[in-house]
Amino acid sequence: MIRAGLPELTAFVAIAEQRSFSGAARMLGVSPSALSHSMRGLESRLELRLFNRTTRSVALTEAGEQLFRRVQPLLGDLECAVNDVTSERNTPSGLIRLSASESSFKLLIRHVMPRFLKDNPQIHIECVADTRLVDIVADGFDAGVRLFDDVPRDMIAVRFGPDIRFAAVASPDYLSRHPAPVTTPHDLKAHRCIRFRFASGTLFRWDLDHLGRSASIDVDGPMTMGNINLMAEAALA
Repeated sequence: MIRAGLPELTAFVAIAEQRSFSGAARMLGVSPSALSHSMRGLESRLELRLFNRTTRSVALTEAGEQLFRRVQPLLGDLECAVNDVTSERNTPSGLIRLSASESSFKLLIRHVMPRFLKDNPQIHIECVADTRLVDIVADGFDAGVRLFDDVPRDMIAVRFGPDIRFAAVASPDYLSRHPAPVTTPHDLKAHRCIRFRFASGTLFRWDLDHLGRSASIDVDGPMTMGNINLMAEAALA
């Protein structure tokens, strides 16, 4: 197999287009002697004369014309491909498949995505809501968003948001049926609370602030859920 390198073919096309070794040399930023040496090497390996040279002109031979017709469009396509890749690198574009819990998506849609999509108009985000811990790579996702306790310890993660504050709430109907007063966080132990379990299996502890002091309460209740929105519905039931 006769091999012709890309630099040699690029030089060959430049000479054929310019019909001049000196003109092609200026375009490529090399010396005419280096260009001539490169073409002699290519012709020697091909065992073909590609150019008819005189002191005043350069013309393609029949074999040179045939090679030029085949190689010129290929080099053009290659240049376009490189330019396209470079353009994509400089301007973010394409599809981002994002895995997140439903509650995480609510925060993203409200606080993050509008600005991100405005700044990156060529990006399309496909949102897949899932409470389970997915394998980001195996399931074909580009990224995943989870609450801290849902991130496996061996996974590389970057924090991009502030702490999320929760409030302990109850419906008026529940309070009418369970009138036990709540004046301190510890009073919640006497109430039927709804617990939250992360996809990692960890139970969410109620870390509460009251009058400038923190308290971590291990509450109890009839239900444990893995979806914050369902917890809100259950609290209203």
